[in-house]
Amino acid sequence: MYGQVAGGSAVAGGGALALTGYNTVWTVVAGLTVVVAGLAVMRLVPKRRRVRG
Repeated sequence: MYGQVAGGSAVAGGGALALTGYNTVWTVVAGLTVVVAGLAVMRLVPKRRRVRG
């Protein structure tokens, strides 16, 4: 009884996302782009040197 309700809501949720044009692939691509850009900026920042003393 409860399994059918949960399955039905999952199908309806997936259909709603498809209807709105939301695509998780583009979200993943955008996230990876932000991570790669952050790593590129970190390579440009000079590294600190420890002073022994």
